[in-house]
Amino acid sequence: MKRWLIWLAMLALWSAPLCRPAHADEAALEPVALSIAALPAGVDPAAEAVAGGRLDASFRPVERDALRFATGAARWYRLRLQTDWGQPSAPLLVIHNARFQPVTLYAPDDYRARVQHHAQSGRDARFSRRALVFELPRDLTAAQSVYLRLPGATRNVPFTAQVYPEAPYHVADIGWVRVMLLFEAVQFTMLLVGLTLWLALREKLYGYFVGYLLPQFLYLLVSTGDLYLLPGSQWLEPLGIRLLWFVAALSTPFALSFIIEFCELRRIAPRFARLLAWLRLPWMVLTVTALLPMRLHTGNSLQPDVGNVLYLLCALAAVSAVLVAWRRGGVAAGVFLLAWMPQSIFTALRATQVLLQLPLPGWLEFGLPAALSLSSLVLTLGLGLATLQTRRERDRARDEAQRDPLTGLLNRRALMARIAEALTEARQTRQTLSLLFLDLDHFKAVNDRHGHLVGDACLRILAERVHAELRPGDTLARWGGEEFVVLLPAAALGEAAAIGERIRQRVQAHPFRVGSEDVTVTVSLGIAGHTRASMDSPEQLIEQADAALYRAKAEGRNRLVVHPAFAAV
Repeated sequence: MKRWLIWLAMLALWSAPLCRPAHADEAALEPVALSIAALPAGVDPAAEAVAGGRLDASFRPVERDALRFATGAARWYRLRLQTDWGQPSAPLLVIHNARFQPVTLYAPDDYRARVQHHAQSGRDARFSRRALVFELPRDLTAAQSVYLRLPGATRNVPFTAQVYPEAPYHVADIGWVRVMLLFEAVQFTMLLVGLTLWLALREKLYGYFVGYLLPQFLYLLVSTGDLYLLPGSQWLEPLGIRLLWFVAALSTPFALSFIIEFCELRRIAPRFARLLAWLRLPWMVLTVTALLPMRLHTGNSLQPDVGNVLYLLCALAAVSAVLVAWRRGGVAAGVFLLAWMPQSIFTALRATQVLLQLPLPGWLEFGLPAALSLSSLVLTLGLGLATLQTRRERDRARDEAQRDPLTGLLNRRALMARIAEALTEARQTRQTLSLLFLDLDHFKAVNDRHGHLVGDACLRILAERVHAELRPGDTLARWGGEEFVVLLPAAALGEAAAIGERIRQRVQAHPFRVGSEDVTVTVSLGIAGHTRASMDSPEQLIEQADAALYRAKAEGRNRLVVHPAFAAV
């Protein structure tokens, strides 16, 4: 866990300078002083009358921080510079937090209607979609009026309207684009990693991760407006804000499923696993209702409110479940807690800001995508560690399946596979191959006299002594009982016989010391081999070596016998 905290701190320090240019530029970007007035709420006259100045007497001054979309009715605003525009770059009217609401501008000289909204295709490519940006005339004077018509909204949402010089605004806008592009690149890279893992391993855990990350990535693209720069995005324009609702609702069921699987809640905290599984159902309903026609959402739309409240409840339940799993020893739960807490906190703050209809501060605007990127990065690292752990467990299980539990040597099945590989290589290189089959003499008497525990210890000691006489690349395996097999690649009869004789003498000369007892034993050995001209199978080699061993025992034990077929060659 300490290592993860160090990684998180390093990532935070690394990402902090990336956000600084945008904030620094914004601090140097000062808006021009404006006089703002508005018609009474609910008053929506003809655009010709307003743009012609015939209703200027009806406009009443309003404070800059009082700008809001009116609930259920259009609202007109009038903006005037306090001094004539005399700067070299054009004035830009920048409207923040209008998002998917279409805003209509009427500006001199022709006062023709100019409409912009977040999902609009064909917008001015000079500016990002962080805000709605209208270019005003360079000769705009303080006596001229600029009119805004804002449509009725489902909630009383605040917005800002400010005028900036074009050149410094471009600098700040590019800084914002760079930071957001970094977050999008991180999300996209982690999505590709998760998709690759899922395609390679076909495990549902990685499928849930991709299902959780893809809508989250799309949410970031929709929020920044970069999705509408892609070919074919004009087909998404009619969906408007419903697309944002859809991807936000779609991500949460996959997130809950991912939490259940990644944190092993079914095993560690089954009650919480059932709770999170049930919480997926309302999100599935919200995913479907998000795509309903907008006329069914007008008036008192409950979609965002229900989604935000439900998210807060789900976040509380998920954090509680992960905390319980972590306290009960779940390592993956600790990793997830570390990764998801920043995202959960910033998403909860964003949901609260929307519910309370508060202005969107800059730290939250940057903090949420940064937390999403950090979460996906840490979770991907956690998945990589989980994959590595799974592979280690698989390799360990496979190794244990190939090993004799008493001596740790290869078992019969693994030995036969190794002999088959060695035979193939020997035929390709036209080399010989030898096989030793050895057996402890009178091993039953050792068990009867000293007990089976001493007998097991003798088998382990025998394995150590045999292994000490082998060359690098030779294979020692336990065939069964007190029988062992040695595979000697690229060894002719003379070398194999010398190795076998050294083994026999070493066992005979030094009694086995088991505890306080000395056990004197001997071994019998049989040798068989593959020559360049033979076409032996692994089973035939084992059979020939076993036959030679049987002959060694018949001739008095404690000796080495070569199979006639190998001896003739």
